[in-house]
Amino acid sequence: MIVDEAVRGHVPPLWFWALPGIDRIRAFDQSQLPSPPIARLLGIRAGHVGPGSGTWVMPATGWSSIATGELEVSMLAETAVTGVAMTTLTPGLDVAPVSLALNYFRPNRPQAGNLLARARVVNASRLYVFVEIEIEDPHGRKVAHGTSHCEVRQVEPSPPPPPSELRRVDEAAYSTPDPYLRAVRSRLAPPEMLDEQGGLAFLQAYLQGRFLTPFSELTGCRLVAMDERQGVVAMTMTMPATEWLCRFSRCVAPGAIASLANSASVTSGLLFVQPGQSFAGLAHSTSFFRAVPADGRLLRAEVRGMIRGRGLAIVDIDVYDADGQLAASGQGLAQLIDSSKRQKQPLSEVKRILATLLFTDIVGSTEHARRLGDGGWRAVLSQHRNAVRAEISRCEGIEVDTAGDGFFVRFESPARALACATAAREAVKRLGIDIRAGIHTGECELQGRTLTGMAVHVAARIQGLAGPGDILVSSTVKDIVVGSDARFEDRGQHSLKGMPGEWRLFSLAD
Repeated sequence: MIVDEAVRGHVPPLWFWALPGIDRIRAFDQSQLPSPPIARLLGIRAGHVGPGSGTWVMPATGWSSIATGELEVSMLAETAVTGVAMTTLTPGLDVAPVSLALNYFRPNRPQAGNLLARARVVNASRLYVFVEIEIEDPHGRKVAHGTSHCEVRQVEPSPPPPPSELRRVDEAAYSTPDPYLRAVRSRLAPPEMLDEQGGLAFLQAYLQGRFLTPFSELTGCRLVAMDERQGVVAMTMTMPATEWLCRFSRCVAPGAIASLANSASVTSGLLFVQPGQSFAGLAHSTSFFRAVPADGRLLRAEVRGMIRGRGLAIVDIDVYDADGQLAASGQGLAQLIDSSKRQKQPLSEVKRILATLLFTDIVGSTEHARRLGDGGWRAVLSQHRNAVRAEISRCEGIEVDTAGDGFFVRFESPARALACATAAREAVKRLGIDIRAGIHTGECELQGRTLTGMAVHVAARIQGLAGPGDILVSSTVKDIVVGSDARFEDRGQHSLKGMPGEWRLFSLAD
């Protein structure tokens, strides 16, 4: 089991809680804090974050596959909703989800690329933050939609002050890759077995140890008991409360508890499946009642469910800690389907293109929001978006994504991206704000309006290194515009988080 290995990554120090919420998330993104254990286990990381909105990504590898062959995404979803809720906080406050509800649209299976979780704050008060989330597969198709209530609470005792300057830290190096980067060794039971023999025989093969899901190998989650009598199913699954599942503290992340509950819910639903049938999970919700220390002892999920009407299965789940205290409860909804009615939907065409990518965001947005108040800051954000979009249109750019105070834009040439960034920087100055920009040119995969690939990550990382008013570019951009009027200042060699080698960067001179 992966979780039997020595844990990698670190939970943040106590002064982390003295930072404004958005700066806590950005400290991870800018490598000013080491990655937490759950990030090194699954590869979950922030993509782009602004006040009240953001995107998180997780590689769509087979490591998250449960018995149905689908990917378990609760940890990605909870990380995104909690992270976005945290961006609304002032120093000394924390948020904890009290509920997480997900509705599923289509089977989500392992494939090349990243799952993308887009989250935004719908409402925030002194007591609760309500967040909405959408999850997309690497092809840009929506696979799930969800919501979460997060409770706002005071950090006790008061955290010590943070360092006067946060500096880049180096991640610890190991002789083997992080778990999510390794080849999957475990083997799922073949889907033909479910279709031919039904769910009971299918799951008995797991109970007997003939097969092992990758999710079990990764997290230690195990099926330990099951029963089906007169249309009522019962099942028990366990998972160790390992430090690998920690994020901001030495307690198991709520998303990991939701993953246990959801995995147990979906797996138990297979007991209803007869030969020639299949099973579609429609929705799952989890309520969280208490924190669970990462002490290595077993969490236990107990499941009970039955078929109601129209082939709909309702499953109730209770998750207990090792002391027998109720830590969470959940409910799953699924439907039995005749296998002949299921038809694989063709994917839209994926094109590989050469593009110039521009990322921007506002410098010091937290301080501006505090100074202007909620209403004043919303007005400035609206004016900022209008000003930037006017320049994107003028320079013939294509807006790929907008998150909070940031933009992600695609251009056909570096010259147009440089012109757009320069004009946008000047346009927002009259609003009393500065933006920073990162630009890179490289090959991407385009499906619809969705862009993926290493070039996207490089451009985002370059933007993260830019200072107030900076337009920071890769050497690729500088080399392509040789002969133009653009002048650049050498900013030296840099390591870009998650990218191989050193990258020489340049800033556009005024």
